Amino acid sequence: MTAWKAENLWRLYMAAVNNLDRSVDDERVGADIRDEQLAKIRLLSPQLDAGRLREYLDGLPRRYLRLHTPQDIIAHVELAAKLHSNPVQTALTRNRDTFELTVVTNDQPALFAKLAGILAAWGMNIVKADAFSNAAGVVVDTFSFTDRFHTLELNATEWDRFQRSFVDVLTGERTLEALGSGRRHSDGRTPKMRIEPRVQVDEVSARNSTIIEVIAQDRPGLLYRIASILAESGCNIEVALIDTKARWPSMSFI
Repeated sequence: MTAWKAENLWRLYMAAVNNLDRSVDDERVGADIRDEQLAKIRLLSPQLDAGRLREYLDGLPRRYLRLHTPQDIIAHVELAAKLHSNPVQTALTRNRDTFELTVVTNDQPALFAKLAGILAAWGMNIVKADAFSNAAGVVVDTFSFTDRFHTLELNATEWDRFQRSFVDVLTGERTLEALGSGRRHSDGRTPKMRIEPRVQVDEVSARNSTIIEVIAQDRPGLLYRIASILAESGCNIEVALIDTKARWPSMSFI
């Protein structure tokens, strides 16, 4: 595998991804969702009310159903049902090499930027993220990240404080600036190769949205910086597709 071949392979991959994601803003879950799809989900949770499930799924991109398992969807529905008592719901799990955080809350200005900023303040390295919202304005954001400074890995007691920080910032009890003060933001590593940032704006492929694709050198807080710029420009992120596992970190915002 030469550098030239790797570059061409990456370009082919990105072209395929962009083509598949072109209609992501048009393909929404609606009243036409098949009963067998609902039955497959409810099979794992018979007590789940079909009407509540339909209400939650209404307006979500169909990509959400392809990306999440029935177990995931049931967990998200249960988190959404608790929003009336607590406006920010979180779930944190640990996988083999990464942690996964799910945040379910009602939409608010600069929400995605705030979430990325909180993770950056804790020194977490986001490797993958997805953001979805339904017709009722309920947002389901999932972040896969590595714990660069082993904060959560070595301190089980920090799990609650970590999740509580999302509640504090999103409810206005604490500012993002206060959360990030005094924390380390760099591990001192020098990138092995330099990547020139590339930004592509597509206003044609999606009917109701603008697709912005960003490929850039990965660094702490990169996603937060990009999402903040979009928020400051008055842009509303409908869907975010983030992948920094690849050779070149790629981020698409719709």
